[in-house]
Amino acid sequence: MENNDTNATNIDDSSSISTVHIYQIVLGCLTFFLVLPFVLIPFNRYPLGSTGAVLVGAFLMVVTTVVDQSDVYKVIGDVNNLKTIFLLWGMMIISSYFERERLIDHLLNKLFPFECSFYCWLFRLSIVDSFLAALFTNDVACVILTPLVLSKWIDQKRNKNELNTLLLALATQANIGSTLTIFGNPQMALIASKSNAFVDRHSRFELKTCVEYLWIPTFIVWLFNLIFLLIHYHLNQCQSNQTSCEDEPEETAVVEQSVKQEQPSIFMTTSTIELPRFTERFRLRRLEGTCEQRPSILFKKSPLMIDRSVSVASFPSLDEEISENDNTFQPSQSRFFKVILSILLITVIALLFASNDKVNFDIGLVPTGAAIILLVADTLINHRPPILMLTRIDWNVLLLFFGLFVWLNGLNSTGIPHRIWVALNRDSASLTNIKSLLLFFIFILIGSNIFSNVPLTLLVLEQVPRTGDHLGLVLYLSFLTTIAGNLTLFGSVANLIVTQKVLTSSLKHRFSFWTYFKFGFPTTILLSLVGMFIIYGLLQVIH
Repeated sequence: MENNDTNATNIDDSSSISTVHIYQIVLGCLTFFLVLPFVLIPFNRYPLGSTGAVLVGAFLMVVTTVVDQSDVYKVIGDVNNLKTIFLLWGMMIISSYFERERLIDHLLNKLFPFECSFYCWLFRLSIVDSFLAALFTNDVACVILTPLVLSKWIDQKRNKNELNTLLLALATQANIGSTLTIFGNPQMALIASKSNAFVDRHSRFELKTCVEYLWIPTFIVWLFNLIFLLIHYHLNQCQSNQTSCEDEPEETAVVEQSVKQEQPSIFMTTSTIELPRFTERFRLRRLEGTCEQRPSILFKKSPLMIDRSVSVASFPSLDEEISENDNTFQPSQSRFFKVILSILLITVIALLFASNDKVNFDIGLVPTGAAIILLVADTLINHRPPILMLTRIDWNVLLLFFGLFVWLNGLNSTGIPHRIWVALNRDSASLTNIKSLLLFFIFILIGSNIFSNVPLTLLVLEQVPRTGDHLGLVLYLSFLTTIAGNLTLFGSVANLIVTQKVLTSSLKHRFSFWTYFKFGFPTTILLSLVGMFIIYGLLQVIH
């Protein structure tokens, strides 16, 4: 019966594709490939950025009549699309409060004492990094942890040979850890929301499904990645020992570096490196300097704040609010509020985990409700205006998603992605045999690094019919698109955040593409294969 439904769905799709005019197919494809370079590659002369490029793409899809004007509202107003937006918005608010309260700072002070060896550093950092990524997304984990860890590393005047391994750990373990929950990264939140449309309840990507099938492969991949990081550090140590006589002055990282001597190289480095703007550059520029003890500088009128502001009626008074509350992002003195914050996060996770057929807790409304409760509690207990936390949300991310929904809907309406999907035999492949699984693995790994993982996830999910058993596809898609971010330095925004933070720190260290590539490329291919086959085994045993 399911096969008949699937065939019927495919017939409907092919009939709808055949009604598309040739000029719409041509204009839709031209619009997509014209905008795509601006989404993926930074152009210094035309700094449109990912969000701007995606919005332009959506606009062109409507202007060229590839997408009808009335369909724009249907696409944006789709229940599952809005669930993604609500989920991201709620978790952004919660993570911002956790960051403001500096709860992670106290934990790091206890975990990284002066006498701690680097092997111990890597192990403890990997644990904290992964769990923080699972709770607040991989990007936020890198935004919060990178400056804190670098500051502690500099204060302890540790060996400079540890630095590249430390940065690799921050980036790769955050990406791996983000597969632990459905809100660990944007593409998993998108899959969780979109899979709600599947008729088969077992094919939906819920929190308990994520825990049941992905925690074991994630832990094994995390453990192997930790071993590879230790090997990377050991090889660096051996290489540095051979050249210790030549590079002796550079062996130790000293806090009091000579700024005058480094100034020319600093200017040259910052002028030659530009962080690419990717489709998933979630929170790449947000929360700059939040871990520094300079709140008055943080909330001054800056390009960062201007970029993240939107045209809302209450926002013109923001400058006045900020000038009167310079220390608003300082931790509150209320332990009661910190308890409420922790309880709400635990409650959100518990409710999403307990959601079932009889009692349904919406994936978008639960985090949003918790965020609103926090805004009210902060106002009543700490007497701080909510608007100052709302400005810390990366509104560019939400606008990016709205643009992606329309832009990629235009490409899907041309029928080209569906034809490619059929040509690759993905419409009939069940992902139950090794050959089909390996082809899907190659397709996702390459596609995630060409189109970026969020657009690829959207395109793939649009080709999947609502009927049938899609649990395997959903699990492989969520795991592989996330781990694929470790393939290159540009594969994930979390990687770019780490690069940016260390470059703007007192170290002025340039974490190069090749330094990352030599570690990330081979380990990602190996680890993603290992994780995929573990998921395959779990599906055979459990499902």
